[in-house]
Amino acid sequence: MNSTASITIYCHSGVANGLRFEIGASTTVGRESVCDIILDDPKVSRHHGTFMVKDGRLLYQDNRSTNGSYLNGKRIADADINIGDVIKLGSSEFQILEESDFRTINFVHSESTVTGVVNATSVKADALADKFAAIFDYYKENQPEISEAERYELVKTQRLLNGLKNIFSMSQTLTRLVPLNELMEKVGASLFEIFAAAENVVILLYNEEKKKFLPTYAACRDPKREPSMNISSTVMNRAINEGCTIIASDTQQDAALAQSDSIIGFAVKSVICAPLISGDKPLGAIYIDNRMQNINYDELDAEVVSAFANQCAVAIENSFLCDTLQTHYHQTLQSFVNAIEAKDPYTKGHTARVSKYAVGLAIAFGMDKRMVERIRTAADLHDIGKIGVKEGIINKPGKLTDTEYSSVKDHVEMGEKILQPITYLQDVLPYIRGHHERWDGSGYPDGLKGEDCPLQARMLAVADVFDAMTSQRSYNKPLTFMEALDKIKSLSGKQFDPAVVDAFEKYVTEKLMLEEPEPAAAVGEGAEA
Repeated sequence: MNSTASITIYCHSGVANGLRFEIGASTTVGRESVCDIILDDPKVSRHHGTFMVKDGRLLYQDNRSTNGSYLNGKRIADADINIGDVIKLGSSEFQILEESDFRTINFVHSESTVTGVVNATSVKADALADKFAAIFDYYKENQPEISEAERYELVKTQRLLNGLKNIFSMSQTLTRLVPLNELMEKVGASLFEIFAAAENVVILLYNEEKKKFLPTYAACRDPKREPSMNISSTVMNRAINEGCTIIASDTQQDAALAQSDSIIGFAVKSVICAPLISGDKPLGAIYIDNRMQNINYDELDAEVVSAFANQCAVAIENSFLCDTLQTHYHQTLQSFVNAIEAKDPYTKGHTARVSKYAVGLAIAFGMDKRMVERIRTAADLHDIGKIGVKEGIINKPGKLTDTEYSSVKDHVEMGEKILQPITYLQDVLPYIRGHHERWDGSGYPDGLKGEDCPLQARMLAVADVFDAMTSQRSYNKPLTFMEALDKIKSLSGKQFDPAVVDAFEKYVTEKLMLEEPEPAAAVGEGAEA
């Protein structure tokens, strides 16, 4: 298995059907909300199992689940996993894939033959339901031997039914606010399910900063194929500018497209592009193509994708609202953190530095982008509970009394309590609560030992102490980066997780030392933040 490529799990049955999940150094799966992959399935245990990437190898460990984990049909406790293997957890079956982080999108000018145009905003789900009912009535009234025409009507009926099912499913998504990236994954998976012949799906949204439409989601049905894709800017621009769904066929005749290295040998047969419109405002477009020579999209497909796009546009607007609310929440919480640091001039910039070190460590450890962002969030808020600690204790120059130290220790539980009501932060609460736990179990607040403490909390612990060691504090003079690293290495297996220390050494020596000079400092004793 290539150690430089990301490893992806693709679910092709069960509650996560159609979704892809990138696997980091340690990726948990189960029903519990703190798991990295959440499967809302009664056959799945709360903490069912863990995927791990070590030295380029993908490993899986079953966490004594009730119903077990199955690799290629055989029950396992732990095992090496290879590309192409199928692992079953409850009702969900996952295939192990290898693919790059994101597909490259190339915009090309295309003179493809436009074979159909549908007014996108006029297509409604209830109109499709009426059309489906009419076709169904036809079969009830006419029951002769199946002719070619009837077989075609049967196929249309099945396509309509499949499309309607997914449109109504999307309607349920509209009733709740979800982050944009989560919505895009759901929409992409639904489009692959609706259009069985679709090879590529791209969702483009307008970027206010760059003033143009950019890919927000891009996926290929065959993830092993070269991660590059061509989009006809001609088709996309017309769909967006005219507010209509465009069907274009015979794109293999487009010389510019045919000569693209990314699709040599994969002639595109048919393209369909629907605008995402909210009111009179174009939000973006859904772009689908297939490469099967016997499939051409028609107006029925255009009507289905148009109705689906109308639902998606509303959901996208809601997701923008959700992301904005999360940003405002985070900014408000960050202002609390700034207020805490203002109590003590020695701690100014501590949170920003811990966040930087934690993110660098997570990347060096091989975690995926989603988990890196979770760790960044946890680092940004890890000391928010200190707002409840008296100012005189925070900046006391001498040794703390037992009572004062107990007050400082309470900040992790106080931070968890402050953040508990905020739904989108539930996943990172264990990281914040556990960032003062120790590998040998002598930390606080719960005395968690070894891997009983979340990996992300163990990473925050290293980043937090490293900044305490290398910053001027009231109780010590700063160490240099290398002196602090040596001290952390000396505590590997005692205070810190050895695997985390190894990754942190790689980050410090290969990245951090090159990014900025070490602070001029006298040698002193590092202390815990």
